[in-house]
Amino acid sequence: MLTFGETMIALRGTGPLKLGGTMNVSIAGAESNVAIGLARLGHAVRWAGIVGDG
Repeated sequence: MLTFGETMIALRGTGPLKLGGTMNVSIAGAESNVAIGLARLGHAVRWAGIVGDG
């Protein structure tokens, strides 16, 4: 299985940042979520993407 598209990050706070809370970073985005789900089900998965110049 090959997925391609944009991968995003998800930032989840554990409390108010101004009070010293921290942020947890994880992978998000439809294509990435599908690839992760298929990999967890035992399928061989690859992801392809591209980064622009600026």
